[in-house]
Amino acid sequence: MKKYLVFLLLFSGFAKATMTPVSYQVGDQTIVAPAVRYEYGYAYNIEAKKLLKLVTLNWPPYIDESLCNNGWLFQLTVKLLLQKGYGVHIEFLPWARALRAAELGHADILFPEYFIDNNVMSENQPNKTRNDLMALSSAIPGGNLSLVALNGSHSNYDGSVESIKDQIIGVVRAYKNTPELDKLIDSKQINTIVANNEFQQIHLLMSLRVDLIVADFDVLIASIEKSAASEKEKQQMKTALMVLSPPLGYKPLYYTVSKANPYWQEILADLNNEIKKMKEHGALSSYIEEKKQCSS
Repeated sequence: MKKYLVFLLLFSGFAKATMTPVSYQVGDQTIVAPAVRYEYGYAYNIEAKKLLKLVTLNWPPYIDESLCNNGWLFQLTVKLLLQKGYGVHIEFLPWARALRAAELGHADILFPEYFIDNNVMSENQPNKTRNDLMALSSAIPGGNLSLVALNGSHSNYDGSVESIKDQIIGVVRAYKNTPELDKLIDSKQINTIVANNEFQQIHLLMSLRVDLIVADFDVLIASIEKSAASEKEKQQMKTALMVLSPPLGYKPLYYTVSKANPYWQEILADLNNEIKKMKEHGALSSYIEEKKQCSS
């Protein structure tokens, strides 16, 4: 059974995205924008004067091509930009490729992102920091980042990342975690094995190649749910995971706007203004909860 579960973790397939419409507001009017196939992604309002290219990843339960209407974060993102008159072209990529596209100026917006400190270096442009190349938006709701172990296993974790120096940690390629943890990883004080996504992290943990993984637990569970495993096997995988307390921290989400776009400051201001308006009217939280209840 264990070998079979590992096989499923490695080779599970995922559902295809639907051409989901997005509703947005212009004054008192509600407009429903249809999606169209565009290059390697999906586009809205492609006749707009300014068509922005966005890159993202499959990251359930926030955004994913297999989710109802591609997830609340997809819906929110398109809505925010359509309300400012932009055309929107979204492409789903593995995170490292999405990050590279944004840092090299091949995409206008990368999302979702965690907060990036000013000293975090680019992995794609020598002698440049991430913040030299991209600008962070205002924050939107995110989730807890935690250490996850196999149920029943022992860990020395006491709330400090210093306490896990002797353990092997599974991380996702090009993700930024917390400044404290990333500092230990970058200085080789913590040994890591790199996965391409959270589902591969689960494989690393269940095959005993790592002692702990760093993840948003909701993403781990959603990744299992969308896999091709049977219901029995999904339950076995979920039962095998144990979140360690306390979490490493709550991680809000951000949009990052590429400074290679000559209008990046205008784009950033437009995003921030729309986010601010939704927060001021209490609409952001209610919008997210409504989209989470999607059933079609």
